[in-house]
Amino acid sequence: MTLSRERVDDLPQQSGEPTSFTGTTHIQSVVSSEGPVAVARVTFEKGARTFWHVHSGEQVLYFLEGRGRVQVRGEQPVDASEGDIVRIPAGVEHWHGAHPEEEHRMRHLAITFGRVTWLDPVSDEDYRAG
Repeated sequence: MTLSRERVDDLPQQSGEPTSFTGTTHIQSVVSSEGPVAVARVTFEKGARTFWHVHSGEQVLYFLEGRGRVQVRGEQPVDASEGDIVRIPAGVEHWHGAHPEEEHRMRHLAITFGRVTWLDPVSDEDYRAG
């Protein structure tokens, strides 16, 4: 068996789809999404966020850089910063992205179990609330 070593900055990146993200996002797959678990480093530029969505399994967000925000539908948003871990249970509608007051970018590692179902965009009002 041979080990493989890569630098995360050298991983290919793709832009977030406009049917799933508002604003500019960059996604780098760390672990293939074809298995039961997907791991990706996601960069959200200023004002960027996901649409509302739900996962069939748990999602864990590990915040690496900048300030972020996560919200469960019907609840108050939760702010997060470097070193924070946010756990979203399976079947819970939520969104996440750069904090509305973050002047630069926010990065997190998204560890996702199961499939994602994309829903509606997060309104500017919901994004800035809290």
